[in-house]
Amino acid sequence: MRILGLDYGDKRVGVAISDPLGWTAGGLPTISRKNPVDHKSTIEEIGKLLHKYQVKKIVLGLPKNMDGTEGENCRKVQAFAKQLGKVYPDVAIDFFDERLSTASALQTFDLMGASGDAKRKNVDKMAAQIILQGYLDRAALNKRNEEKKAMADMDLNIDTDLEEMEVETIVMTDDEGNEIEYIIIDEFEQDGTTFLVMIDAEEIENDEVEAVIFKQVGTDEENFVYEEISEDEYAKLEPMLKDRLADFDFQ
Repeated sequence: MRILGLDYGDKRVGVAISDPLGWTAGGLPTISRKNPVDHKSTIEEIGKLLHKYQVKKIVLGLPKNMDGTEGENCRKVQAFAKQLGKVYPDVAIDFFDERLSTASALQTFDLMGASGDAKRKNVDKMAAQIILQGYLDRAALNKRNEEKKAMADMDLNIDTDLEEMEVETIVMTDDEGNEIEYIIIDEFEQDGTTFLVMIDAEEIENDEVEAVIFKQVGTDEENFVYEEISEDEYAKLEPMLKDRLADFDFQ
């Protein structure tokens, strides 16, 4: 979407246009005004640019006083914006603080070694370009900040979800009588036998933790009895397990 930047004045209106992606601002020919009160011809010229470049937004420089207050010049710009809005209601209109845009334009010309005549002819165009580029840069910065905040909020939500998630665990006793706590990540039945896919709870933070598979081999007086499957059993289950574990980040 292209954006049109305007540096409004009683005698001239500086004009700039953004690229289609809204990254950079380029200058356009300045619109001369014969009557500082009548806006009709000026608005018609702007309308031609809106149509030519398929503009959906206009940015007007707002000439605030150096202390941030709004004076007569601001009211002139706002009145002009109101008339623009009536003629082109489908085009959004925004304002950008232009307090130093003209001074910046003149400084740029001085650095370029431009003559006084070149300054007079191009200062309004350069001011409009500075206004629009400032607006584009601020919009890009706001977007980056919003993206950073969204990512931070996402990380926070993920951490909160993990903290609040109820996980099912089971304590197994190995051959040496040591108790090991496992987190159950899957349970399935194959050929009448129940299998548990688990990871060692103490290794949950380890990126290279491997899942282990136990099968139910019976029951005692109070608990089910499980044992780890053999390599041959794993080979038979492997095709089915890969499908079941596709959604988990475990080996």
